Amino acid sequence: MTHYFICKPGQPPIAWFPPDPAQTIDANCAYFGKVFEVMEQHLSIQGLTVYFTWDVNALPSYGANVVAVIQGDEWCRMPQYAHRVRAVFKCYGTRPILGCDPLRHPSYLNILTALQFFRILLIRIPGVLHYWWHSLKRNSLKQVSPKQFSSTSLSAIYDIPLGYYNQIDLPIQPIAHRPDDVFFAGSVIQGDYPLWSLKRYMGTPKNLSRQQMLEQLQESAILHPDWKLKLRLTTDFNASRDSDQSSYSERMMNSKICLVPRGTSFETFRFFEALRYGCIVVTEALPDRWFYTDSPAIQINNWNELETILSNLLNHPDRLQSLHQASLNWWKDYCSETAVGQYMAQCLNQTIEVKSTQSRSNPEYLRSSP
Repeated sequence: MTHYFICKPGQPPIAWFPPDPAQTIDANCAYFGKVFEVMEQHLSIQGLTVYFTWDVNALPSYGANVVAVIQGDEWCRMPQYAHRVRAVFKCYGTRPILGCDPLRHPSYLNILTALQFFRILLIRIPGVLHYWWHSLKRNSLKQVSPKQFSSTSLSAIYDIPLGYYNQIDLPIQPIAHRPDDVFFAGSVIQGDYPLWSLKRYMGTPKNLSRQQMLEQLQESAILHPDWKLKLRLTTDFNASRDSDQSSYSERMMNSKICLVPRGTSFETFRFFEALRYGCIVVTEALPDRWFYTDSPAIQINNWNELETILSNLLNHPDRLQSLHQASLNWWKDYCSETAVGQYMAQCLNQTIEVKSTQSRSNPEYLRSSP
């Protein structure tokens, strides 16, 4: 039997019995509760302890039976305890992306995006050095004393999707029957920053990107008064998170196209929520992770392209239908609770062989898609 615990910052671990969503603790537990239920059904290992955590620095305990599932870390940091647990599954991954070319396409937004990228690289340095140190230590010990190698090995770190957050189960509406053409719900301008914060005066990539998206959407509404656009603007993520689940979900299900601008990170819950409902996703740059690569999402380089993209979609019902079905299929095959649960079980089951052969070989850790 596997034991699950939710580790919230500043709180003792809370015992969890998936698929109980534990939504009073965090809304994302609804998704991962079902993921863990599927994982449990396909596990060949007994006696694991799984920590569902937001902390990349420490866990309540360590050992070959411990698995960390890191839900939130937009800085893409390396977990400090990777050498002390069996495996780590991480949302947002450990490899940040620049997501633009500020040299070939200079703009204020791209400059801010580059500055944020380099800031993330600086924040990651301690964790990366820590990881490299234990990697070198592992290789040295392997050469000197193979019997000690397994006790100092580094765990594989696997990328996993964020899943959905503030969303309910609804029957899928056919794309042709959806009354609204384009949908966005969320914040555009983040809440006030302190007077001493540079973000208050310079802005952030999230704010600038979403402002540009909104401006282009407003211009599109003037050019195409027949388009049915649904917008719900909030003050920040917390306000979006606390908004009515039913209203948010029903509006998205009633929409053909969902706009998915970046947040602090290029990765957002909205991407997966839109796929789950079969919406056509229009988004920005996406990291090179197995659940993004070749997805049916339309990636936009500049929000100035929005009107053209929307016209090409809304004027071609056959393409809308094709992308609608592709979105549903992608969710089912790569991002759903079943797909991710089976993937995690597969990764953990293969650590049995890895752990048993580490004293004789140096296997490449698994990072492939399911």
